[in-house]
Amino acid sequence: MTKILEHYSRKEIQSSMLVAAKNKELAIRYGEKGYGSRPDALHFENDIYDLAKSGATSFHISEESWSNPLLLKPGMTKQQLDQLRIGWDFIIDIDARDLEIAKKATILFIEALKFHNLKNFSVKFSGNNGFHIGIPQESFPEKFNSISTSSLFPEAPKLMASYLKEMVKDHLAPELLNQYPLESLMKVSG
Repeated sequence: MTKILEHYSRKEIQSSMLVAAKNKELAIRYGEKGYGSRPDALHFENDIYDLAKSGATSFHISEESWSNPLLLKPGMTKQQLDQLRIGWDFIIDIDARDLEIAKKATILFIEALKFHNLKNFSVKFSGNNGFHIGIPQESFPEKFNSISTSSLFPEAPKLMASYLKEMVKDHLAPELLNQYPLESLMKVSG
C-alpha cells in the first residue's frame, strides 16, 4: 500500500476530512494529471479512500460554504453565488521564500488575532514554505450592519486582511519588514 493510500485509509483522517468538507466545494488533485471535474463534494468517509485508490493525491476544500456545492457552475453572478453561499471561513495564506520567515510572520499574525481576542482559529503547515491560519465562519456574526455576513465575500476577507497587514506592519513586525515586503509574506483567498 502506498503512503497516500495508507494515509487516506485511516478512519480518523476520513472522519476529520468529512467534517471539514461539510457544505464545501471539493477540488481533487490527481498528482501530475491535475484536478478532477468541478463541482465536487464529499458525502461519505469511504469515498475518500475510493478516490485515493483512483489516483487522488490531495483534497482541497473551498473557504466558502454552500447550501449545495454541486449547484455551482462557471459564470455564475455574484447574486447567484450569494444565494447559494451560507458562509465563509477567513483563510490567511502565509508564504515566504524561507520557512523561518514564514514562521515569524505566522506568529505575528497570530498575535494580531489574539490582540482582538480571537481564540477560535487554526494553524496548519501548507506543505510548501508557509502556513494557513483559518478562522471558521462560526466566529463571525450572522449579520454585519444588517447585511448577511455570507454575502460579504470576497470583500470582507480582503478588508480584514488589509487591516491585519497594517496592524502587523505598524506594530508587530518592523524587523521582519526590513528584510521582506509584507505583500511577499501573505496572500488572502477570495
